Amino acid sequence: MRFNRGKRSKCRRMQNMIAVLGLGGILTTAGGCGATSAGAGNTSSVTKQGDSSYPEHTITFIVPYAPGGDFDTTARLLAPYLTKYLPHHPSVIVKNVPGGNSVIGDMQVINAQPDGYTIGYFTLPGIALGPLIGQGNYDLTKVSWVGQVFAMPYVAAASKHSGLNSLRDVQKASHLKVGTTGITTTAGLISFISLKSLGVKNSTTVPSGGSSQSVLAASQGTVDLVQFPYPALRQEMSAGLLKPLWVNASQRLPQLPNVPTIAQLGHPELAAIARLAGVVGTTPGVPQENLTVLRSALKKAVHDPEFISKMKAANESTQYLDGQDTLKEVRTDIQLMKKYAPEIKAEINH
Repeated sequence: MRFNRGKRSKCRRMQNMIAVLGLGGILTTAGGCGATSAGAGNTSSVTKQGDSSYPEHTITFIVPYAPGGDFDTTARLLAPYLTKYLPHHPSVIVKNVPGGNSVIGDMQVINAQPDGYTIGYFTLPGIALGPLIGQGNYDLTKVSWVGQVFAMPYVAAASKHSGLNSLRDVQKASHLKVGTTGITTTAGLISFISLKSLGVKNSTTVPSGGSSQSVLAASQGTVDLVQFPYPALRQEMSAGLLKPLWVNASQRLPQLPNVPTIAQLGHPELAAIARLAGVVGTTPGVPQENLTVLRSALKKAVHDPEFISKMKAANESTQYLDGQDTLKEVRTDIQLMKKYAPEIKAEINH
């Protein structure tokens, strides 16, 4: 027998009330909901562990940035594959909520109903900084992590007008103008931490409204150096407007086989730090049963050959981590940000 959604929800509420009142041993056919009996095994579809019919309606996938860019692109590619692998195949609707260096959108995820119907992208390592410098009141270790979709290393690229051809040139520069998107963004943090680690002292940060503006400034020679993921720099490097100097990774990028890694240049500590990771999380307190469903669907979606092919066509790449490993990455990034937070806060207040 089939029920419409309103009747099904009413039945569940009745069955939950029976369970809460400890009447599970009493048979009931309340409102045509069917018999339940604790002695015979409770068939209520809602339990403290979660909803066995989850998901039964649309899931909102929040992207904490404006349309365009890596997060928006990959979310829109991913959404139909989540639908494909989720039980009952609900629609997954991408919603852009830009502002506050991604905090506004992420807080919508954190503060949503803990039912698994609101998921969102979080940006690592940048999102780990906010609470440490008084910009956001949230605990990332409490987020219900679904998994990581992608992670890409940052590429350091110099303007063709700068005369910079190597890491040594950068370190020896009398004065360096660095284009970035603001010190509290992931890109800004990468530049700040990289320059500190590399011993670059005579530099000026030139903030912009976004990566495309920073890349344009470097192409025109307004700034000397930028660091962004490969997709953001690809066109300008192909046109010869930017020269890639190093890749912040331990292995060379297949797209830039002749460009050394920062590890090869003697700074392996930056290989793990200077990355952009897109991880999916949902509201703290989501029932484990529902979280398990989300995690299973994400894993299958990210490994779907068709999805991988579409990501490659968009110059994106997948790098999956499960929910537990994502939590480990989050904790690592929080510890890293604790190291640099005092200096970053002082820089902001300078």
